Amino acid sequence: MTWKSKSSGPVRRLWATDAQREPQFATKSLKQGPWALQPKLKREPTTQEIPVLDGALGARERDKLDGLMDQMRFDLGRGHHLEAEALLRERLKASRMSLSDAEIEDLAESLRDVDRARRLREEREAEEAAEEANTPPAA
Repeated sequence: MTWKSKSSGPVRRLWATDAQREPQFATKSLKQGPWALQPKLKREPTTQEIPVLDGALGARERDKLDGLMDQMRFDLGRGHHLEAEALLRERLKASRMSLSDAEIEDLAESLRDVDRARRLREEREAEEAAEEANTPPAA
């Protein structure tokens, strides 16, 4: 029995008694043999899906939070565009950690000294308040 592929010619069915034959020409058409219907091996992922650091998967919640705070202190010190609280909420969500709002606010307050975006916002708000105080009210 033969089967005709749309992309190649008929493919001869292999039997156990058939002797191995040398291919007459190289082709990338349908593979023959019992391995042809086997599922293909899954390739290694091209993106990093697990942490590289040894012990990162077995870390306790406190250790993960300490590492997250170190990372945020570094990023905010370099001038991250988000404020500490927004960045902290984003990173906690990405790392699947949950903290109460009060804990998040306390941690964001501890990053106040390196939070450039917050400092710029507070300076801008202070300037706007000063301008409003100096502007006479419209009658």
